[in-house]
Amino acid sequence: MACKPVKNRDVSEKRMENGLLRLSYPLRLKPLFADVAKRFGMWKDGNQPIKRLELDEMGTLVWDMIDGKNSVRKIASGFAKKYQVLPREAEVATASFLRDLGKRGLIAFSSPKSKPN
Repeated sequence: MACKPVKNRDVSEKRMENGLLRLSYPLRLKPLFADVAKRFGMWKDGNQPIKRLELDEMGTLVWDMIDGKNSVRKIASGFAKKYQVLPREAEVATASFLRDLGKRGLIAFSSPKSKPN
C-alpha cells in the first residue's frame, strides 16, 4: 500500500466529452507472436498495434490521482472519500484496479525509499 504507481510514458490519454478518459497504449506481444503478426500484415508500416481502454468514473478518478507521488494508500483514501465507502473496500478495489493496469503495462510501481537507521 506504500508503493507509488507511475504512469507509462507510452500511454496517451484522451478526455472525452463526458469527462471520462480513453487510454491508448501499444499492445505488448511476445517476440514469437510479434513475428507472426508482422508476417501476416497485422502491423502496418511497422507500427505496433494500439489498444484502447475506456475508464469509467471511478477508474478515471484513480488514474487522475496517479502522479508518481501518491501512494496506493493515499489513492484508496481519496477513492473512499469520494464514493463514501469503507476504507478497506476502497483499498481492495483500488489495489485490484491498479494491479490490472500494471498487468496491461500501463503503470509501474515504485517502492518507498528505505529510511536510514
